[in-house]
Amino acid sequence: MKNQWRIVISILLVIVVAVFAILNVESVPVSFGFTTVHWPLILILLVSILIGAVLMILFSTINAVQHNRAYKELEQTSSEHLAQLQAENDRLSKRLQNSNSKQAAGLQEKQIKELRAQVADLQAKLAEK
Repeated sequence: MKNQWRIVISILLVIVVAVFAILNVESVPVSFGFTTVHWPLILILLVSILIGAVLMILFSTINAVQHNRAYKELEQTSSEHLAQLQAENDRLSKRLQNSNSKQAAGLQEKQIKELRAQVADLQAKLAEK
């Protein structure tokens, strides 16, 4: 549907330009500074429109290239930042695991000391009997 509207608008634009060309066929002088030429008015208008369109396309292309370059740089820095965050997350996870294993080892040592103390108490009680 969108393309159909573009085609209809394009056809209408071509018709308007054709009617405009038929109405403006008289020759007018154009001075380039060093010479003067006599061209049909429609030719001057069409050349002016063409130059304007080329400039518009050129500027929009430059703008699009700049946006694409900025997007790629942003994407690259984002992926680098994400990689750094993942590396930090892995490092912190390993640190947490080491901390948990140290706590578990400390708890086991404490339990061993308590058991040794209980064994010593039981041996002392057995020795008394």
